[in-house]
Amino acid sequence: MLKPHRFMNLDYSLVHVASQVLQCLKERGNKQLHEVLSYAKTSCEEINEQDVMLAISFLYLLGKVEYKNETDLVCICEINND
Repeated sequence: MLKPHRFMNLDYSLVHVASQVLQCLKERGNKQLHEVLSYAKTSCEEINEQDVMLAISFLYLLGKVEYKNETDLVCICEINND
């Protein structure tokens, strides 16, 4: 959910889970989906696979991450400052 309401636990919000995904990829490099999910669960046990997939899709739309279907690998996009 992009806009949380007052009763929502912010640990499950899309922005928080996306930040966990980016932090995992920055600290540990390119990882498979199940490894990113296990990293995200260290901050909050209630985060599930759907939350992580939505966060990865959100980051993909922003151009921050790439997903390689053949190897099930998530990686940070290269930044070109030309």
